[in-house]
Amino acid sequence: MNLYLWFGLMVIISSIWLVWFLYRPLKNNTFNLEKSNISLGKQKQAELERDLQQNLIDEAVFKQAKDEITQTLAIELNQTSVISVNNQQPVSFWLTGLMVVFLSIASLGTYQFLMPEDAPVTQVEQPTQPPSLEQSMVELKQYLEKNKEDFEAWKTLGLILFELDDIKGSLAAYEHSYQLNSNNVSMLVEYASAIATAQNDQFTGRASTLVREALEIDPNAPDALYLAGLVAANAQQFDLARQIWQRSLSLLPQDHSDRLVLESILAELAQIQGEPIPEYQVVINATLSERLRQAEFENHYLMIYIKAAQGRPMPIAIQKIRVKDFKGTITLTDSDSVMPTRKLSQSDKVVAVVRLSQSGAAMKQPGDIQILSQVIHVRDNPTVNLQVE
Repeated sequence: MNLYLWFGLMVIISSIWLVWFLYRPLKNNTFNLEKSNISLGKQKQAELERDLQQNLIDEAVFKQAKDEITQTLAIELNQTSVISVNNQQPVSFWLTGLMVVFLSIASLGTYQFLMPEDAPVTQVEQPTQPPSLEQSMVELKQYLEKNKEDFEAWKTLGLILFELDDIKGSLAAYEHSYQLNSNNVSMLVEYASAIATAQNDQFTGRASTLVREALEIDPNAPDALYLAGLVAANAQQFDLARQIWQRSLSLLPQDHSDRLVLESILAELAQIQGEPIPEYQVVINATLSERLRQAEFENHYLMIYIKAAQGRPMPIAIQKIRVKDFKGTITLTDSDSVMPTRKLSQSDKVVAVVRLSQSGAAMKQPGDIQILSQVIHVRDNPTVNLQVE
């Protein structure tokens, strides 16, 4: 039901109660007062008659007291009658109507004042869906009809058209952006990638030129260095490609997703060149306290693993062994890696972990004992000593 209808119903009920209050209660109060005075007078007369019968008073006193009771009752009834007449005078209808109207207007004004102006009562806001690529493309084209000098808008349109597989339209949009501002590194990288896609993934010609221009502006741009490695690989300059990709890898944050891509490319390049893929290992020496070497812990599990120093907490490489079978040293290599796409040798800054667990569950449980090492570098082939108490 509409809130305004509820509000109107409440005003009507309030008005009816007001009218009842003005016309009903006074009549009932007058009737009760008269009845009470008469009953009290009769009771006093009965008491006088009992006193007379019991010879507690004589006839003269009885007559005098009876007259006084009668006179008092008459005076009280007369006063009650006057009050009754005065109180029973009804409130005029026009005054009652004025009060009802005032009550309604005051209530409505208060309701309108308290109701938020920017939140319509009858409307519920629906969650908006993000625009699709097609919608974004249409809106950008409409925007560019009036703002043809906005190079960022042309760059964004080029990326959207590239994602929509409209390579020809993407190249035209990137060219507009390039003509307006040829010093934007991200635009140059995206433009070069679009040209290479149109050339069957060959970073030659204009694509190579754009990559060189990007590196002239920012020699440490990881994306531009990645494309420069592809340019070198296209030219069969594999040593140069490896040097460029290693430099790009060193500039990426440790938890950057592109690190795995570069590490995989470097590993494939090493295979192409017939070089052995370097293997790395981490040796972990875990010393258990005398208490933990007791029989009650021999069937507990030791979870010994390597995890990234920053980023996801899941293990990169792990071994799980019962305490009774543990010899004091564990060596983790690529063969212990949890995921084939994220090998130990592809990691750099890591932390060694030793966790003693009764259940052997993958996640740490209440009561587990866990020890962490300082940050170590996998490529240093480190040896870590940890004391588990």
